[in-house]
Amino acid sequence: MGVDSRKNSDVDNSAQYQHLTNMELIALLLQQEMDMQKQQAVRDLEDYIDNLLLRIMEQTPTLLQVRSRHK
Repeated sequence: MGVDSRKNSDVDNSAQYQHLTNMELIALLLQQEMDMQKQQAVRDLEDYIDNLLLRIMEQTPTLLQVRSRHK
């Protein structure tokens, strides 16, 4: 990708925001920040669950065994 094509792409991307008011741009920015925070929270929870599951598998894997309901 050359410099000219990157500049054209940036211009195309910025054109979609030209018609927005200052308040609309701020609202959009705040929404994107909230979305990024939610994504980070999900990643943090996934990491926590992964680490928790790993510890269970290493220390007490019997907790993960499925018991048969048929008796």
